[in-house]
Amino acid sequence: MTLKTISLSLSILLLTACSSQKINKENIESNITTQVDSNIISEPILTTQNIGNGVSGDFVGNYKLQDFIQRMVLEHGFDETTLNQLFSGAKDTRLMPTPVYERRRGRSISTNRMGTWDRYKNMFIYERNIQRGLAFWEEHKDTLNRAYEVYGVLPEYIMGIIGIETAYGVNFGKKRVIDVLTTKSMTGDRREGFYTDQLEKFLIMTRKANLQPEELMGSSAGAMGYGQFIPSSYLDFAVDFNNDGVIDLWNAEDAIGSIANYFARNGWNRSLKTVAVRAKYRGNRFKRLKTGYKTKYSQYTLRKRHHITPRQRLHFNGAVSLIKLPRYAHDELWMGTHNFRVITTYNHSELYGMAVHHLAKAVRQRRYGH
Repeated sequence: MTLKTISLSLSILLLTACSSQKINKENIESNITTQVDSNIISEPILTTQNIGNGVSGDFVGNYKLQDFIQRMVLEHGFDETTLNQLFSGAKDTRLMPTPVYERRRGRSISTNRMGTWDRYKNMFIYERNIQRGLAFWEEHKDTLNRAYEVYGVLPEYIMGIIGIETAYGVNFGKKRVIDVLTTKSMTGDRREGFYTDQLEKFLIMTRKANLQPEELMGSSAGAMGYGQFIPSSYLDFAVDFNNDGVIDLWNAEDAIGSIANYFARNGWNRSLKTVAVRAKYRGNRFKRLKTGYKTKYSQYTLRKRHHITPRQRLHFNGAVSLIKLPRYAHDELWMGTHNFRVITTYNHSELYGMAVHHLAKAVRQRRYGH
């Protein structure tokens, strides 16, 4: 039987159903499938899975997604058919195993337990990663120097971010960004609103950069590229640093320029070369004052009232953050300058900020000997 004959049969069925004001979908599907010849079995078949819903697959029938698609069409001019096809191929990440690297990076570490800093630091600062950093710096030294000239951000701190986030490009993430953002925004995640916003910006981002959204890989939070930017950060801070007409966060030059621009836009002080220094205090465990990247203390007050002083000269006169790093035998105490607080805008954690600082210093020490 030919496709023309099948189409005629379907028309007759629909006309008959309309005369009685009732359409039996199961009968329609049954008539089509039993009459299709084996030679044309690859032709698309009408099913109950996509009647009345343009999305099939893991998110079929998801009313939130249908509303989202309609909004993207009306507000941003996206093609509805294209979005239906894209989301029909999206997978629910709740049904997928989490890669080992993602489990390691995503685990929570309490700042109150002894040895917290030792464990956190060892996740990112180790010999092989330092060697990767040296190779990356050598390969992209001209771009790093240009980023310093344009934005004033020291190369080692751009290196620190890339090393912590992706081990210099070794671990961009093992999940498709479209899968992660669709799952987190459409299935009742506690931060559903945030991820819906990120999904919207992801689609705008990929259209703007002429990237294929179904191909981009990222983290379990939907972060992308060398610097693990979320879509909103891409739109706000990413730059075309190699001037090829495309902002590509998987391109090292664009990533370096984008990280430097992020820091500069968040207040990086190019004249301030010191990010953090270790402090001296009395005792082995520090409990006297509140600590954390949000804290700000006058250096005079710390010195006069609490006998807390830097172990080396601190070329910074402003208020410092007091950072406690719990180790197995004692607590390390550090003073973070304004630029340390800028680093923590990238990830709101003093442990993260100190890991970036320590990796930056380690790679610079190996490269220049100081």
